[in-house]
Amino acid sequence: MSPLFLASLILGLLVGVFAMLHGVERPAPTAGGDLLPRADAPPPPPPSARLNLPMIAGFATLFGATGYLLLRYSALSSPWVVAAAAVAGGLGAAAAVAVVAKWALRGDPLESDDPHHLIQGHPARVTARIGADAPGEITFELQGGRHTVRARSVDGAPVAVGDEVVIERIENDVAYVESWSVVEGRI
Repeated sequence: MSPLFLASLILGLLVGVFAMLHGVERPAPTAGGDLLPRADAPPPPPPSARLNLPMIAGFATLFGATGYLLLRYSALSSPWVVAAAAVAGGLGAAAAVAVVAKWALRGDPLESDDPHHLIQGHPARVTARIGADAPGEITFELQGGRHTVRARSVDGAPVAVGDEVVIERIENDVAYVESWSVVEGRI
């Protein structure tokens, strides 16, 4: 029984180190995939509803450490040691999820689940003239795919075909852009 607890402890520590080195970020959309989610796409599960690396590391580490210490230094029988180690492992998994949810993923305003934020500040090229009263069109590359969206100027000024612009935001599937020369002047 002792080798099981030691293996669990070592596995938990290795998974924890791996999670620290590689992070617990959401997976990036696939190359060439949709920039914006489809309306009929199901929402992703919350972080606490799926198995993740911190949860596995927390359970395995505390299960192994508690089980090994109780087996070695207590008079409890093996079933009680396994039960106590499982409870400790469950508490460790819950603590790992709480730490990730409250601290590590606390919601940086610059990082959002909203895919529109991926393109905020992204360069693009005008492919159809943006008029003062009429939207035009821009094209840009993002995550291995080429995207074309309707666009308006942030300040209402017309923008010619071929001009470089910076995407400021997207509202109702229309990108609001600003000429690169204006942005460059502020930098």
